[in-house]
Amino acid sequence: MKNKIALSIAGSDPSSGAGIQADLKSFSLLGLHGTTVVTCITSQNTQQVKKIHKLPVEIIENQIDVLFEDFNIDAVKTGMLFDEEIVKCVAKKISEYKLSPVVDPVMVATSVDTLSQNDFINSFKKYLLPKTYMLTANLPESCELTGLSINSIEDIKKSCQKLLYFGPKYVLIKGGHLDNKNAIDILYNSKKFYEFSLPRIPNKKAHGSGCTLSAIITGLLALGVTPVEAVRKAKYIIWDMINQGYIPGKGSDVLNHSCEPIIPATFPHNTYFDVWFELKNAIQKLVSILPPTFVPEVGMNFAYAIKNAQKLQDICAINGRILKTKDKTRFCEDINFGTSKHVASIVLAAMSVDKNVRSALNICYSKNIMEMCKKAGFSIGSFNRKNELANATSTMEWGTKHAISKLGFVPDIIYDTGSIGKEPMIRVLGNNPENVLNKLKKLLKINEK
Repeated sequence: MKNKIALSIAGSDPSSGAGIQADLKSFSLLGLHGTTVVTCITSQNTQQVKKIHKLPVEIIENQIDVLFEDFNIDAVKTGMLFDEEIVKCVAKKISEYKLSPVVDPVMVATSVDTLSQNDFINSFKKYLLPKTYMLTANLPESCELTGLSINSIEDIKKSCQKLLYFGPKYVLIKGGHLDNKNAIDILYNSKKFYEFSLPRIPNKKAHGSGCTLSAIITGLLALGVTPVEAVRKAKYIIWDMINQGYIPGKGSDVLNHSCEPIIPATFPHNTYFDVWFELKNAIQKLVSILPPTFVPEVGMNFAYAIKNAQKLQDICAINGRILKTKDKTRFCEDINFGTSKHVASIVLAAMSVDKNVRSALNICYSKNIMEMCKKAGFSIGSFNRKNELANATSTMEWGTKHAISKLGFVPDIIYDTGSIGKEPMIRVLGNNPENVLNKLKKLLKINEK
C-alpha cells in the first residue's frame, strides 16, 4: 500500500530536537513519507539558538512548487515562518494549492530564544490564520496572538474563542505552561470545547514538543483520523515521548521519537489512567527483559485491576498478546480496560479472596520453570481442568478459586498442566504490576545460574 505523504514547512534545527528534523521523525513514526520545505536555517543546539538565516522567499516558493509537481500531499503543517515576507509567501501557496494546514505559531524556542521578527504576529493573523485548518498554540503564543492573559482553564477557552474569530476551523491551546497538576489542552471548533488532560511530567523541558505535537496531529489527519481523535492520540504519543525523553547534549532534554507509544481509550476518571500507566510501564519493562522461552505458545497477557474491581471492564490488560519470535518477544497491541477475559478472570477470582491481589501475568509452563518457582520460595497453588464443574462459567475463575480454596490464601503462583487442546500454563499473581514483574525477575535470575 502506498504511504501517505505529509509536508512540513518549517525551520531547520541541526540538533534534531525540533523543526523539520523532529517533524520528519514524527511522520516516520506514523508510517508516513515525510517531505519538507525549509524556511530558515538556524544555528542552535539544546542550549541556545545562536543564529537564524532566513532563506529567500523565491527559494521557499520553489521548494513548495517542486514538491506539488511530484507528490499528492495528504496533509501539511507549518512551523517556524519567522517574518511577514515568509508568512505571506506560505499563505499564498496554501491558497494556490487549496491546502488545509495545521499551523504551529512558532515564536520562541524552548531555550527562550526568539524565533520570529516583530512584524510576524500581525501578518500571521492577517494572512495565515484565515487559511488555517487547526491552530496549535501554547499559552505564551496564545497571549501574544490575542492580547489576553491566561491564568485558568476559563481563560484558555476565552482565548480559543478569540483565535477562532481570525479564521481557523479548530483552535488547540496547549496548557503546559499553566500551573496545574495536570497538563490540560483545550480544543475548540466553535461548537464545543474538548479537554485533554494528562499528569504533568516533572523535570522535563521537552525541547521540540510543540513541533512534534503539531506534526503528529498532521500525520494522523493524513491517515484519516478525525480532528478530535487526532488531538487525543497525539496527546498520548507526545506524553510518552516526553516521559521516555533523554538529554543528548548539555542543555534541554529532547523527545524520544523512537519509543513505541501506547494509546488507550478514553478513561472515565484519573483512577483508570493511573492503573493504565502502571501497567504500561511494567509491560515495556517486561518486553525488554523477557526471554522467548517464558512466553506461552498462545501468547502472554498482563492485567491490573482498579481498586475494588467488580467486573472485567474494571481490569486493564493487553488488547491482544505478547508473542515470541525466534529470538525475542514482541508487543504490538494497545492496553485498555475490558480487553482480557482469561487473565482478568484470574484477577477477579483472586480479589474475591484478597482485594489487594490486583495483578496477574501468564507465563509458559515447564517442569524447569516450576522448579525455579520452588527455588524462589514462591507459594504455589494448582488446579486440574478435569475437575472443573459442569456449570462453571469460566475455567480461569473456577480454577483460580479452586487453587486458592485448597491453600486458604492467594499464592504467588497458580498453574495447571493443561488438557486436550489446552496449553498448560503458569500464572504469576501480585498486588500490582511492579510486584508481579519483580517475581518474574527473580525467576529470570535463577534461570541465568
